[in-house]
Amino acid sequence: MHRSILALQGPASPFFGELTSSLRTRGHSVRRVNFCGGDLVYGRGNNCLNYTQPLAGLASWYDDVIVRERVTDVLMFGDCREVHRPMHKIAHARGVRVHVFEEGYVRPYWLTLERHGVNGRSLLPRDPESYLAAQATTPPCPLGIETGYSLFERATHDMRYRAANFLFDGFFRHYQSHRPRNGVTEYAGLARRALEGRGHRAKALVVARELQASRRPFFLFPLQLNSDSQIVVHSPFDGIRDAISKVVRSFALHAPKDSWLVIKNHPFDTGLIDYRLYAQTLAQECDMGERLRFIDAGHLPTLLDLARGVVVVNSTVGLSALHHKRPLVTLGSAIYGMAGLTWQGSLDTFWTCGQAPNEQLYRAFLNFVVHRTQINGDFYSQRGIGMAIPAAIQRIEESHAA
Repeated sequence: MHRSILALQGPASPFFGELTSSLRTRGHSVRRVNFCGGDLVYGRGNNCLNYTQPLAGLASWYDDVIVRERVTDVLMFGDCREVHRPMHKIAHARGVRVHVFEEGYVRPYWLTLERHGVNGRSLLPRDPESYLAAQATTPPCPLGIETGYSLFERATHDMRYRAANFLFDGFFRHYQSHRPRNGVTEYAGLARRALEGRGHRAKALVVARELQASRRPFFLFPLQLNSDSQIVVHSPFDGIRDAISKVVRSFALHAPKDSWLVIKNHPFDTGLIDYRLYAQTLAQECDMGERLRFIDAGHLPTLLDLARGVVVVNSTVGLSALHHKRPLVTLGSAIYGMAGLTWQGSLDTFWTCGQAPNEQLYRAFLNFVVHRTQINGDFYSQRGIGMAIPAAIQRIEESHAA
C-alpha cells in the first residue's frame, strides 16, 4: 500500500536520511521537514520542506501540509520536542499514523519504534495481566546482535549537526533546540569530565570495595540527565536536584539506619550542575552522617547485584534493575511501573518494604516489549543503521495492516 510520509526531526545522524531514501525506493512518497541547519545537512536535500517561522505557527502549518500532501504517516525521533508536540493532536484529528523512534528501552544494541508515542506516551499495557496473557503467543526475546556503536562516532555526528545549526542560524532564526545548553558549553563540560574520568573511576572503585567488604546494605539511585524529556515531561520533578531532594530526605527519615544511599551520576552528565555538592549538603541538613556515597562512575551491573533496592525516576536502568532481580521503585511515569515489577507504595515505605520483582512477569514483559517495540540496531553507526532500517520499514508498512 502506497504511503505519503512526513518525516519530522530525526536523531543527529544519517539515520533519517537513509530511512527516508529507502522508503522512497519502495514506492512511498516522503517529505522531510528541516527545522535547523543540522536537519538540512543530514536531510540529503530531497523533497524537503523548511520551517523557518516562529513556533506559534507550527500547528496550522502542519495541518496545511497534512491536507496538501495527503499525509498518511508521520515519523519523528522523540515525541516531546517542542517541534513535535503540536503534531500529536493534529495527526489524531486527521487520522494520520504517528511513528516515534527513541533510544532503546532495552540496551545495548536496540532502538525503539512505537506507534503513537514512547515512554510516558506509550500505548504499552500498564497492567500485569496483559503481559502474562500474551506469554503463550510471544516467543522469547532474542539476544541483540552487536551493532558497532561508537561513542566517538556519535559525538562526531552531534558536533557536525551543531556546527550546521550555527552556520544556518540566520536562515532558521526562530529555531530553539530541545537541548538546554549550547554545544560549546556542553562539550566543555564533557571534556572536563573526561579528563577527570580516571579519578572518578578510582573513587567509585573505593566505594564498591567498601560496600563489598562491609556487607553494608545500600540503596542505589542512578541519576538521569536534567534535560531528559522523561524528567521534563514525564515526572513530577522540576529537575534532577528536585528528585535528589525527595530521595535524600525520604531516605534520611525512613530507611534502615544501618543502610547507605549510593547516588550514581549519569555517564553523560556535563558537570554544569554540581549534584555531588547538592546531595552532600542535603545529607548534612538531614543529619545522615556518613550514610551517603556519591559516585561519578562505577560498574552498574556490580552495583545492581549488591544493592538492596533501586530508586529511579523513569530511567531505562530500571529494566536492568529488574533483570538483576532488585526491588525497584519508580518516581515518574515508566512503562515498567506496575504491580509485580515495581513497588506500588510510597517511597517512604519502599526502604523497608520493597520486594523483588516477579520473575515470570518480568520475562513476559521483556519478551512482549522487545517483539512489539524494539529493533536491533542503532542510530549512529553505519552497521547499526543498516541493521535497523529494513526492520523499521517493515514495522511502518505493517502498521496499516494492523
